[in-house]
Amino acid sequence: MSFRAVGPAVIALISAIAVDVHAVIAQGAASEPAGGLAPIQALADSGQTTEARSELEAWLASAASRTAVEISWARLLRARLSADPESAEVDYVWVAIEGDAAHAPEALLRLAQLRLMRGEPNRALADLDQLRASFPANRRAEEAWLWIGHAHEALGELDAACGAWERASGENPVSGGAVREVMTVCADAGDVFAVQVGAFGAAAGAETIRRRLEEAGYPAYVVAGTDDDLHRVRTGRFAHVTSAARFADRVRGSGFEAVVVLAERT
Repeated sequence: MSFRAVGPAVIALISAIAVDVHAVIAQGAASEPAGGLAPIQALADSGQTTEARSELEAWLASAASRTAVEISWARLLRARLSADPESAEVDYVWVAIEGDAAHAPEALLRLAQLRLMRGEPNRALADLDQLRASFPANRRAEEAWLWIGHAHEALGELDAACGAWERASGENPVSGGAVREVMTVCADAGDVFAVQVGAFGAAAGAETIRRRLEEAGYPAYVVAGTDDDLHRVRTGRFAHVTSAARFADRVRGSGFEAVVVLAERT
């Protein structure tokens, strides 16, 4: 798929996490007719996307009757194999809302990842909250903490991100391994970034811009310099410079000047 980048670390993490649909099914259904979907699943998992897509299209076009479980599985597969993010989103939403309980958690997690990659962290958080509320015992709900952390970090909410990543490292072995790199900054061992909107000699000028940012929906704060008399207006705290750069683009789009800077730890 072609998405607006969220940063190499997040993209690599999404690619590295195996999609074990059969394990998900085992949690929600004692048995499921394989139909022709098991071989297609194997093709998709082995990276043979063209072949998997062709086989899936043939399966969907056949006249055989399908169970609700099979339809959910097929649409989840089609979303994974789709080259079009909008089409994938339609299928993920359908499985999450209309599909069976065995596949809905996977669909919600994938939907949140897709939206995060498209630069929609608030919508991703809503999907992840729904996943945890609706399927609290599912292993995908445990993995959700990792992505909740990424979504908060994309919003500049580093403290909330670190809290979610800490939950991820404790609740799920898969997430625990994946979260070690991002937890570095939470352990006061890595750089922290912020988006700076201006630096002013007068505190009143800084306060005016801070209020304008708040009114535009960006939680902002003023940092007084220790080696000069400047008052720096900033918004957000980020573990990754790529996240800060994307956030700076949003701030510029709202009519402000914005640059990424190293930030002091609080």
